[in-house]
Amino acid sequence: MSVEFHAFKMADNNYDVIIVGAGISGLKAAHTIKKRDPKLSVKVLEGKDRVGGRTQTVSMLSSNGTDLWDLGGQWVGRSQTHIIKLLKELELTTYPQFIEGTKCQQLGESRIRTYKSNIPKLSLFSLLDLHFNISKVDKLARQLSTVDPFSHPQATEWDSMTLDTFMNKNVYTRATREAIEAAVRTMFGCEVNQLSFLYYIFFISTAGGIENLIEATENRAQEWKISGGAQQISEKLADFIGKENVQLGDAVTRIQQTDDKVTVETASGWRGQASYIILAMPPMAIEHIQITPGLSADWVDFTKRMPMGNMIKVIVTYKQAFWRIKKLSGEIVSNGGETQVKGCVRGPISVSYDATSHSGSPALVAFIAGEPAIEWANQSAEVRQKAVLDHFASFFGPEAHKFVDYREKDWNQESFSWGAPVSYVSPGGMKHFSKSIRCPQGRIHFAGTETATSFTGYMNGAVQAGERAALEILFRLQPGSLFTEDHIVLKETSLCELGDGDSSRKNSSKRCLKTNSKSHMCVVVKLGVGVGILIGSAYLVAWFVKRGK
Repeated sequence: MSVEFHAFKMADNNYDVIIVGAGISGLKAAHTIKKRDPKLSVKVLEGKDRVGGRTQTVSMLSSNGTDLWDLGGQWVGRSQTHIIKLLKELELTTYPQFIEGTKCQQLGESRIRTYKSNIPKLSLFSLLDLHFNISKVDKLARQLSTVDPFSHPQATEWDSMTLDTFMNKNVYTRATREAIEAAVRTMFGCEVNQLSFLYYIFFISTAGGIENLIEATENRAQEWKISGGAQQISEKLADFIGKENVQLGDAVTRIQQTDDKVTVETASGWRGQASYIILAMPPMAIEHIQITPGLSADWVDFTKRMPMGNMIKVIVTYKQAFWRIKKLSGEIVSNGGETQVKGCVRGPISVSYDATSHSGSPALVAFIAGEPAIEWANQSAEVRQKAVLDHFASFFGPEAHKFVDYREKDWNQESFSWGAPVSYVSPGGMKHFSKSIRCPQGRIHFAGTETATSFTGYMNGAVQAGERAALEILFRLQPGSLFTEDHIVLKETSLCELGDGDSSRKNSSKRCLKTNSKSHMCVVVKLGVGVGILIGSAYLVAWFVKRGK
């Protein structure tokens, strides 16, 4: 799918807001600003030659001629309120992820087993092990503040260790370990020994529990897909903003901010100025921009510990859904199994699902993630394709080799993303993450799904973050355009004080939540003052009554 955009004008490049990044988050920020005040001028700059960021919908040969599939983000669920609200506004429809039938697993051994429940078919001891691990992690996640996870008393301890360290002490069976490893590869694109345990439970806390992240059942993250593909979200947002205001294929190279403006330069030599700028991109991508004066030391420090995950996504189309005929759902969770390919420790697939389109074109989707994504990326395309089809065949039968079309996307090769599905935090990175990830620095504000507090890493997080960044800037430019609920959003999602801003809002009440501890102290002080006033008033009343007698 492609969108044609008008050539930009060089004559007048002064704007109220410049947004870097034409993914869902950046375009949602522009959408929110223009909805609240159409008079504000907004420019969106994008290095890629398309909108969509980490969503990309492509046309493939199918049983019905051609059809559309997502090579990037694709799933949404009813629990993801921000993206669901936006889909309704954009008049985009959804359809359920197919999950009927028997599922396949390859955990704890190379042997393939089947199961029909939501949880893989494991031994009794492994099931208990998995259950207690999920329960324990969910309990810890519920203790965290999604605004400031490092405020937890054990934050330093949890951030000093990897998820692997935690599992070594709390996971007792190989099958349970491999189930968690497969899920982590697919969610983060990394291995358990690369991931800060504190970030892991923070990530879970933003979704309300592990099951919300890994399941495709009702209200879970993989519940629905978007008819016609997820890239439509960005395309429709760009239409609303005005295609002439979205500049593609021109990466931002330099940003300079002063007390009263921000100046932006791109690779083509385009220059523009704005009152404020939003960087709606992965933290690693921001490092490719020369920013003067430089961002704070804590921001620079945490980005060194927040790399992008490794992910190859594969779509294979077929004449018929032969797995459904065999009463199989198309769902796989695998440790990779054995492989004879030199340089690869395991087979390619970690997770797969039925990818049949809304119009009924049969397909399967598979994820090669984490270390396997690196190993298999070093193989030729032919070797990698054969390995994927062989792996499918071991679960679903030889029909897997009789495909109509095959398409893969190595997100590590995607410019201006350099990986997928999300940036993750390595051990020791959370101390400065909490106070830097979305704190405005002067006139520079931050969006992108990594900055979200609701389903971070997902499209829902991208929408929430884009809206929050837009409200921060509207709060400075046009405070009268904000509603009561907008101030609530800012209090719940902004970590740092926005500053005094325009004189028109100097008498406004505080907008930003500092940290949990400070907020709680504020409440205690207010209660104390209130109780003191009541006691003093009662004392004075009693004194006057007594004196009157």
